[in-house]
Parts: sequence; structure tokens; C-alpha cells
Amino acid sequence: MHKSDVTQVAALTYRPDLQGLRAIAIILVVLAHADVLLFPGGFVGVDIFFVLSGYLITGLLIQEYIGSGSIELLQFISRRLKRLLPALFFMLCMVLISSHAMLSNYELIQQTTSVKFAATWTSNLFFSLSTVDYFAELKVKDLFLHTWSLGVEEQFYLVWPILILLAFTLPKQLQIGANRRSQLLAILGILFLASFGLSWYWTAKSPLWAFYMMPSRIWQFSLGAAVFVWFQSTKHAREWGGNFSLPPVAGRGLRAIGLGLIFGSAALIHPNVTYPGFLALVPSFGAFLVISAGHFGSTQPTSRVLAHPVLVWVGDRSYAWYLWHWPVLMLGFSLGLRDGFAETTVLVGLSFLLAILSYRYVELPFWKGALSHVNPLRIILISILAMLTIIWGAQNYLIPTPSNAASPSVSFATQARSDIPVIYTQGCDAWYANADVRPCTFGDAHARRTVVLLGDSIGAQWFSLLPEIFKRPEWRTIVLTKSSCPMVDEDFFYGRIGRSYTVCTEWRNAVLDYLASIRPDIVFVGSTATNDFSKAQWINGSARVLDRLTKAASHVFVLPGTPALSFDGPGCLERHFPSTQKSKVGNVQICREAAVNTQTDVVARYLDQAIQRFPNAKLLNLNDLVCPGGQCSAQNSAGLVVFRDQQHLTDSFVRAQVPIVRERLKVLGLGAFFYQ
Repeated sequence: MHKSDVTQVAALTYRPDLQGLRAIAIILVVLAHADVLLFPGGFVGVDIFFVLSGYLITGLLIQEYIGSGSIELLQFISRRLKRLLPALFFMLCMVLISSHAMLSNYELIQQTTSVKFAATWTSNLFFSLSTVDYFAELKVKDLFLHTWSLGVEEQFYLVWPILILLAFTLPKQLQIGANRRSQLLAILGILFLASFGLSWYWTAKSPLWAFYMMPSRIWQFSLGAAVFVWFQSTKHAREWGGNFSLPPVAGRGLRAIGLGLIFGSAALIHPNVTYPGFLALVPSFGAFLVISAGHFGSTQPTSRVLAHPVLVWVGDRSYAWYLWHWPVLMLGFSLGLRDGFAETTVLVGLSFLLAILSYRYVELPFWKGALSHVNPLRIILISILAMLTIIWGAQNYLIPTPSNAASPSVSFATQARSDIPVIYTQGCDAWYANADVRPCTFGDAHARRTVVLLGDSIGAQWFSLLPEIFKRPEWRTIVLTKSSCPMVDEDFFYGRIGRSYTVCTEWRNAVLDYLASIRPDIVFVGSTATNDFSKAQWINGSARVLDRLTKAASHVFVLPGTPALSFDGPGCLERHFPSTQKSKVGNVQICREAAVNTQTDVVARYLDQAIQRFPNAKLLNLNDLVCPGGQCSAQNSAGLVVFRDQQHLTDSFVRAQVPIVRERLKVLGLGAFFYQ
């Protein structure tokens, strides 16, 4: 087909309803990331973006090929760069400068590690291949974590033009029929099945790969592409397989079903599920139906809703809002602005204001303004230079090296991070790697009496109390710990590894068997209170564990999970006291807040209910020591740093509680006999 025939192709006309769909997608994403409970699965908005991109980009490429007989790859790539790169780089630069001024050195290092990958559209590879460090909790607040989806899109843009070219040329060479629509749909179907199969496999075996890697998302782009191919018509009906005449009422029905699937998945899919997997089919097919509905007529009431000027206006700015919402939220959360509705609303509003400014003064000039008419090769070369510049500037000027972050000038805060119990140098905790039982023994292995500490990292943080209270040679202390493994007999999804934490269940059962075999005198058991169990699961799941523990040991003491800060404790102290000079003793107003996780009190009551069933089990609640009067401080009135991160206690603070805990144990019935 000659270039002059391009007008014979059904044009990829501007569809305001698709801008409305973009608005819905970005609103769902922002609400989910702002922890609005109405749409916990709002992250499905990203799936909608992928399907939309498949539809639009495929349409542009097919139009170009039919119009000219080829696809200009450099021209296509340069258009994508002009459209997306300026706003991305503006965000990266502004966020780096802001975080350099607002965060401590340690926080800055932890939360901006991905910047060089974000600048090169490879952050999805970085996040999928990164080694997970349990205590590097600030990494989940990486300021550029959201750019993983941009990496997926850009990698799609690189491979899709080639696939479209092959889809047009190979059937001719292989003499596969004359119906171009059927040929393209068959190829898209193969891509869909291959990619979805890979996604299903990775979801089961390597969930992070399934979530972040572009090959496991191609099926979503293929869905959108199939819409364009299916409804594409030309005057060459024989070549494309004929025209369609479709009633508007069908479009109204499809659009209603599609929106129902999108909003239903956003409301019902929970972050604590393995994703994408089969669940991703729901919002993806929802987007597929909404896009398809636009080909069934143009005046349906639902279409007028999606094409409402307000939604279209938000949709136009959806890319900019996506770029800004995450770093603004994460910076705000790092500063403790998390738990109030007003605070979160201000952060969301600020991100949208920045998006408006970015769209007007950065996106449009490069996309449609005077700066848009630049030679493609020059655009690509300038883009590569810009990528290298931002990486160089970040590494040399804005992000300190780890050695500088640990300099004497900030030792007061940084030393607290390494103030951990000795058990973590003994290899006691294999985390999610395996279910092996690895008891760590302190004291004489043949001591007459045995005290056991059992739990996750929140329970294990109290370790240093035991050797001080239950002294050798009379006592030996055994530690059995697995990070993030609650002492509740319930299976659960673990977001850090992207799947159910089956290793925890296997380990917990093996440990309970081990304790039954050694029959210790005393067991202290504790774990976090943040797991998303129901009341019945907390009570009955804890009771099942206690049933086995109380049969194995003479005394069982349950340590409720401790409150957490909404910010990084040492990071806050470093920001306010950037030197070896500690804050004045008694001045704990800075880096202080009301106990933000009221769930700790609720779960403590659930544990107490479970304990009532067992006469030799008691609750040892030490949370009033951590947050006196319901006020949690990074540093207490005695000058001790309380938290070594956002949720774990420093070992120095724990050791300082020995006299108080000893007296509480006496009151609970241990008496002097246990201190011989």
C-alpha cells in the first residue's frame, strides 16, 4: 500500500473516553498508594495503562506501516523519548534535590538506590533482581520504585515495532492466507498465550519476576493491540476481513461490564495476594472491554461519563501525576506525615499540583511545542547524554557514599542502626531461605535449666534480657527465630517475597516439634502485631501454637508485638542532630509521636484471650516501656536511642529494661527460684 492510501485506513482518532479511562487508572493507583482502604487493589491501574498502551501504540505502528510500507524505528523511538523523557528527568532531578535537603544521609542512600536505573528505564530489572535484605526496610520506600512500570513500557516500545514488522512480513513469506486481520490476531494470540504462560509460571516460582519483568506483561499489551486489529477496517475489505456494523447498545453493555471489572478488582483484590497471575486478567479484560466499547457507537451515556471534561483533563495529566505521586508520598511518609487524613490529602494534592506544572511547562513544550521539532537521531543522542548526566550528578553530588554516611559527624544516629542483639551474628535466622531449625545456644549446653526465646525479629529483639535474668551456669538460653514469621498457626501472604510464606509454616511446625523433644523450663514467644489476620485467626491461631508450647514447657510468656514509628527513628535523629552531640536528656519532643499502630493494643487483647485457655501461659506486655503514656520517641528521656529503624528496638534500650522486666516476672510468678 502506498503512502497516498493512508487516508483509507480507519484513523486512530482521538478518543476522549480513553483519556477518561486514564484518569480512572491514575486515580486508583494514587488512592492505593495513599493507603485509602476503599480501593486497596488500586494498583491494577497500571494494568489498565499497559492495555491502553498496547492499543494506542499498535494503532500508530499499523497505520504507519500501511501508509508507508515500513516503520521508521528511529523516528518512533525519538517520539517516545520526546513524549516521556523530559518529564521523567525533571521529576528525578527535583526529587533528588529535595530528598538531599530533607532526608538523612542513610535514608537518602537507601531510598534513591534505583535512580540510575530509573533514568535509563531499567528499574524494573533492578527491582526484580535485587537481593532482599530483611532489615533494609527503607528500600520499600525507594523514591523511584514506581518507575518499574515505565521500564516495562519503554522495553515494550523497543520490541513492539519489530514484532509488528515481522507480523506483516513473515505471513507473506510463509504464504499464510490473505486475511491480514486473521494473521495479526493469530500472532497476537500466540504472544498472549506465551506471555501469560510465562507470567503464570513466574508467579508461582519467582513472583517478583512475574510482577516486574516486561516479557510477563506482553500479554496485556497484546490485549490492547487485539482491540485495534479486530476493529480496524479499510476500504480494502478483502485484505482486512470485512467491515463491522455494531449496535450502540452492545457498546453500553460492554463498557458497563468493563468498568465493573476494573472497579471490582480495585476494591476486592488485596495487596496481600500473589500478583499478577490469573487475578490480573480481571482488570486487564475490563480495560479491553472499555476500549472495545468505543467502536460500537459514539453517543452512549457511559461514554459521555468517561469523556467528561474533568476526567479528560485529569487523564491528560495522568503521566505527570504518576511520576510525582509516589515520591511525594514517600518523602512525606518518611517525615512521619502518614496517619492523618489531612496529611495524606495534602500530599496527594501537592503531587497533583506538581503534575499540573510539569505537564504545562515540561511535557507540552517537548511533546507538541517548539522543542518537538528536532532531528530523531539528535533526540536519541541528547537523551543518552541526559541519562549519563543525571547518573553522574546523582552519584557525585547528591547521593553520599555509604562510607560518608557513616562518618563520625553522624555516628550518634548511625551507631543505633548496628545496635542489634548478638543472635544476628550467629546465623540463627535463615529468614525465607529455608525451613531448617537452627537453635542458637548461649551458656552451658548441659545446664540444668533451659529458657527459650521463640519468635520473629520483633520477638527476638528482646533476647538480651534473658541471659541477664536467667544467668549461667544454672541456665542456658536457646534462641529460635525466623524473621517475619508470626507465632500464629495461619498461612499468610508475605509481600517482601511476593508469595505465601510457606517456609514460615514449615519452620514453625518443626520448631514446635523440637521444643516438645527438649521440654524447656520457660518459653518466651513473641512476634509482630502487623499481620493482617482476622480476630478469629489471631485468637485461634495463637491458641493452637500455645497448646503445643504449654505442653512442652512449664511456663510460657507471650510478648505482644511492639508499636512502630511512622518514620525511621535514627534518620529523624540524624536530621535534627547531625553530629555526635545527642539531644539534651529529657528533650524527647523531637522525633516523637503518639503510638501510630493501635493494632498492637488490639492484638495484645486477642493474645490475652488466647492465653486464658492455658493456666501455665501469661502475657508479658512491655509496650509501655517502649512507648510510655502512648508516646513513641526515637530517643527516650534517659538519652537512649529506642528504635534502630522504624520498628525494631536497639539492644542498648532492651538491656536497660532488665531490672524492670525482672520485677515483672517475679510478679507473674517466677520468683527467686529462677534467679539462682
